[in-house]
Amino acid sequence: MWISRRTDYATRAILALALDDGGPMKLEELAQRTGAPRSVLEQVMPPMRSAGLVRSERGPSGGYRLNKEPGEITLERVVRLFQGQLAPIGYATRRSPDAAPKFVADSLRGVWSEVRDSTIEILERTTFADLAKRAGGSWREGSSKLVP
Repeated sequence: MWISRRTDYATRAILALALDDGGPMKLEELAQRTGAPRSVLEQVMPPMRSAGLVRSERGPSGGYRLNKEPGEITLERVVRLFQGQLAPIGYATRRSPDAAPKFVADSLRGVWSEVRDSTIEILERTTFADLAKRAGGSWREGSSKLVP
């Protein structure tokens, strides 16, 4: 599965908000901390607000904050919001799979279904609280430097 840039930036934004101590974060600060372009964040925040993951607050001290506890938001929820189906190929989706020749259905479909199920299982069990624990101390310094 290939994750789009929009999905990556959306997950970064949720993680940044999970790492922040609950106060609202302005879009400019969110862009700086995540290394995401402000223009992309302007596109991904409204769908996350509509999905109930974040909320926005107006005014001089406003910004974005999580609408749920980080432990209640899974990576699967955010990825699925932007990626849609998580199956690696159309004939391995759970609902309305594409038609496939019998030899494909008998051989490849099972493997791709396992890939789908494993991917979903990993994303479902990974919360933003888990990811925040992995982030380390560089967050407090406001560092968004790139590492390999």
